[in-house]
Amino acid sequence: MRSTFSLEEVGKMLDMNPGEVEKEIEDGHLTYSFYEGKKRVSLYDLEKYMGPEQTRKITREFLENKSS
Repeated sequence: MRSTFSLEEVGKMLDMNPGEVEKEIEDGHLTYSFYEGKKRVSLYDLEKYMGPEQTRKITREFLENKSS
């Protein structure tokens, strides 16, 4: 399973637009790191944001939909 996601991908997972994801970051609710000069949200960041079970469910569904 992938370990980091772009803000756009996180937005799709959470039914948010990238601006809303940025707002969650600015408000301190969601954390991120930089990878190759771009903001990336890790699985760990998502787990802190919404819990491990919900993160696994949402990321699995997202990746399955993306591959089909």
